Amino acid sequence: MGQSNLRSGKVVYNKCCRDGKIIIPPFRERPEPLSSLARFNGDARCKRFLKNIRQYNCLFAFTSMGANIDRSLNDGRGPPVFKISGQVHHRIGSLLPNDGGPPKFLQLYVYDTANEVRNRLHALNPSERPTEPLDPHLTKDLLKMLDDHNPLASQFRVARDRLEEDDNEEFVVRIIGAREGDPVQYNLPAVDQLVMLVAGDFSTDTYQRDIVVQTRSGHLHISSLHPAYMALQYPLLFPYGERGYQVGVLYSGVNVNGENARTKITMQDYFRYMFHYRKHQVNPYLCYGSLSTQAKIDARASIDENRLWYIINNQPKLRMENLQGIVDDVDHGCVDGAEIGKKTVLPASHTGGRRYMIQNYHDAIAICRVHGPPDFFTTFTCNPKWPEITGALSFEPGQKATDRADLVVRVYNMKLEELLTDIRDGTAFGPISAGMLCLDLSISSSKQLAFFIDMLLCLFLCLFFSVAHR
Repeated sequence: MGQSNLRSGKVVYNKCCRDGKIIIPPFRERPEPLSSLARFNGDARCKRFLKNIRQYNCLFAFTSMGANIDRSLNDGRGPPVFKISGQVHHRIGSLLPNDGGPPKFLQLYVYDTANEVRNRLHALNPSERPTEPLDPHLTKDLLKMLDDHNPLASQFRVARDRLEEDDNEEFVVRIIGAREGDPVQYNLPAVDQLVMLVAGDFSTDTYQRDIVVQTRSGHLHISSLHPAYMALQYPLLFPYGERGYQVGVLYSGVNVNGENARTKITMQDYFRYMFHYRKHQVNPYLCYGSLSTQAKIDARASIDENRLWYIINNQPKLRMENLQGIVDDVDHGCVDGAEIGKKTVLPASHTGGRRYMIQNYHDAIAICRVHGPPDFFTTFTCNPKWPEITGALSFEPGQKATDRADLVVRVYNMKLEELLTDIRDGTAFGPISAGMLCLDLSISSSKQLAFFIDMLLCLFLCLFFSVAHR
């Protein structure tokens, strides 16, 4: 979890900000009533709100989340778990629903706003509805909060007013994207810096990096590189419409002209910074219970998606792997080039991929061939009642370990590294001649506490450590 400084002989923790290279302004204090409701040590009203915060957020989300969500784990016998599989994406529709259809998501800000609270409560997916009904008065208060503070909501209200004046007028709502060198970066935007109404002659080709919402159109998948990607899906986490990750932002104090030097903040760097607790600072990714957990998993899916896009766009550089793919197909009986199709190769460096698993298998077999079969199979589990965890939770009264997976995984990782050091040094089992560490990143169906690997976002960690003892 840290980086060794060879000159001073110290271990410096730099996962949060890359040793000061990442500087992002803190979030503003949340407006009322959100600020009073999002308290883990609050009254019964606060507890009900935090229990159903994912449902309340769904009432006001501008986009729909596309994913296979497994709800079978949450049967009341364990901590709440948000489990998904497959690709995750956000979809945004048109300003108006199809003829005769009920309004959903952003359409609720534009269509039939005279009955808006009722429409929102009825639009909630039956599978997402809680056991107890949501409070319509609280829904109305949260809606007013977004109208007063959220630039996205304000601009869709402008679209509503234009449609009421002339429902035949053609216009689009343009949600401005990110461009490299954009001076706005992570500052809080004004309304015209984030969204604008474009009427008259326009072309969607002009705004290739923007989200263009038309009066009536099909569903549009939003790129995770868009700075409004998270704000559109989680308005209760970002009531001011704060911009999220943006391409092209430079590290602080780096030499842009340096050779072979990484100078720009990656998506993983950005979310690593966000997933670290800072005392007396509001953090939407840590302080909102199950909704923060969902946002972290969504962020991890975005990181994986962009890594896969990088691999797809750099396939010509993986020539040896491409040749191996052709050999594999020939072994499977493909003798015609048309049968092979277009190959997309996942290199061995992609954790969890086929070649990653095969490489680890070959390494293990090579160790066994030289040193014989392993003598020990070691597993290491986490206890959320460790004093390091309970002590850190005291900074935010009322929080539980299930609310702070970021804290649990860091303590777990430090103790894991300590155990591995003891094994390698021979303290635990005596002298070690060979060993192997393999991480299984697949989601488990266990009802254990949700652990997150590296970026805190994988649901369970299995450790396999085999050693050959001479």
